[in-house]
Amino acid sequence: MTMPVSRNRVNPEQPSTPGTTGRRYGGIDPQERQRQRRTKLIDAGLAVFGEQGYHHSTVRDVCKQAQLTSRYFYENFDSMEALFKAVYTMVSRELMQTTIMALASCQPDPEKLAEASLRNFLEFIRQDPHRARVALIDAFNVGEGMSLLTDKASQDFAHLIAGFMHQMFPKLDAQGKLSFTMLANGLVGANTRIATQWVADRCKAPVDEVLLNTLTIFKACIAYARAQEAALG
Repeated sequence: MTMPVSRNRVNPEQPSTPGTTGRRYGGIDPQERQRQRRTKLIDAGLAVFGEQGYHHSTVRDVCKQAQLTSRYFYENFDSMEALFKAVYTMVSRELMQTTIMALASCQPDPEKLAEASLRNFLEFIRQDPHRARVALIDAFNVGEGMSLLTDKASQDFAHLIAGFMHQMFPKLDAQGKLSFTMLANGLVGANTRIATQWVADRCKAPVDEVLLNTLTIFKACIAYARAQEAALG
């Protein structure tokens, strides 16, 4: 009698993890081969999660996409949640890198900086629906284990915004009349909520329309900060 193959997210009988010791093959040492397999699995995870969603994806789906056996999946990850965390971390890092590049080529003006970073964010998720689903939809539905990663990503962008505010409004910073950290967290939250709804609507609205509405919130904060700093003399 043939036993059915389990499609559970976590295999209750995980195969033993292959070692990373051994001889070079094709000029590549075992550690590098494992690193390459891990990268393939993360890329496959992005494709599978982005198409099917986390809760409808299995180890088998990911391995098929990566063209690797489950043996190599468990060499790198002990569960699908662990893989999802790695995929989310990759997407978050890529977004931060592109944001910093966009800011580096921008004029040192609050409105210009806000527009550059927001446009980069919207284009980043519009260009790849897989990234959009992972970062803005499934990341908040995977489980409690993801909250630390999503909170860290939000905090990283809030710190970036707060850092620019400290530079742009030094008088307010010295007076302590506004909490730049609190304000930056609010701006990140508002931007994330708008983008999440946009993704849920399959990005039907043009980028410029979404940008206009999101930028309005940032400009209001900038105008208020300018007025408060001017009042200080």
